Amino acid sequence: MPARFTAYPPDRAAVVRVIDEGPTYRIGRADDCELRIDHSSVSRVHAELKSEAANSNYWKLNDIGSKNGLRVGGHLTQHADFGESSWFAVGDVYCWLELIDANAASQYRAQNDSRRATSREMSARFSNSLDIGTLIPQTLDVVLELSGLERGFVLFAPAGEPLRIRASRGMQTDDITKASFSGSASAVDQAIARKNPVVCCDTNDSPWLGLRPSVRLGGIRALVCVPLQLADGATGVIYVDSRRPGPPVTELDLELIESVAQHAATIVAVGHLQGEVRDLLKSSEHIDELAPRWDQLRSL
Repeated sequence: MPARFTAYPPDRAAVVRVIDEGPTYRIGRADDCELRIDHSSVSRVHAELKSEAANSNYWKLNDIGSKNGLRVGGHLTQHADFGESSWFAVGDVYCWLELIDANAASQYRAQNDSRRATSREMSARFSNSLDIGTLIPQTLDVVLELSGLERGFVLFAPAGEPLRIRASRGMQTDDITKASFSGSASAVDQAIARKNPVVCCDTNDSPWLGLRPSVRLGGIRALVCVPLQLADGATGVIYVDSRRPGPPVTELDLELIESVAQHAATIVAVGHLQGEVRDLLKSSEHIDELAPRWDQLRSL
């Protein structure tokens, strides 16, 4: 029978795949592995997972010469047979193999197709006719809807300007300036510095974030921080998080979020919007309503 494979690499989006009986699925760090897990404890080709058509109620897991091995029930093993849904570990990455029927497999795939279509429809709401004051909050709303997380904000700055908070949902500026937010501020700084998304499915398991007292006290359970790929030296980042337990942030979630963020960034790059941004900043200066500067908030 089919199965749903889920891997939970630390500080990465969860890897979720529906797999069918018959083919052999290689688990590993290499790009050509069918079940790719990007983590240093995972060998390039670590293990194989297969269900024979003749006995499709069982899945067989085999180590194929990995460095850090497989663990089932906390014990190192070279081989395991799964006749029911089970946990196992590939290196230091925990995996869940859930046996499902053909109907559930079909529904899951259809749901993913539907989510991609919904993401495209949401992106279509953005157009070159939107002013910057509408586009940025709207982008944040879409990202929150796609991620299923609770709250967030957007930082944005034209070239040569300091990053400022341009939109927020579920939190006030005062919330962001509190010391209790400093843990997630580190995720923002990391995303900006590396120009790559930062994902935590459960901050309790994050070695660099989960141990921060501020994060524990704030109760943050999951977060996604995506830099905006902007032209002409402009800088931006979208941050969303949640304090309630929920489904893991998956690779598909991240794919859809990045797609929406990039679509919005493309529109921001349009010349007349760049002019609107500068006009907005000048107007704000005149009426003394400057959006908060990120670097000043970080120093509090």
